[in-house]
Amino acid sequence: MTNIYEELGVPTVINAIGTFTRLSGTLMPEEVVQAMVAASRHFVCIEDLQYRASQIIAEITGAEAGYVTSGAQASLVLSIAAC
Repeated sequence: MTNIYEELGVPTVINAIGTFTRLSGTLMPEEVVQAMVAASRHFVCIEDLQYRASQIIAEITGAEAGYVTSGAQASLVLSIAAC
């Protein structure tokens, strides 16, 4: 069975570094993959999802609120804009 990278002609590599963005970050645990598949079968209002995620992040971290972004750069931009 071929994988998506073989289909695209992109070679896979052995990651001997650990979590490293240039090597796709890290592999996701199976339960995360399953959660993503389950979530991909429904539509939701992103504002509602962000609101609930903020509540959960705040509960876990003890922070006033939280916000999920698409990556570190987006987080930094939003952090600076909030100051």
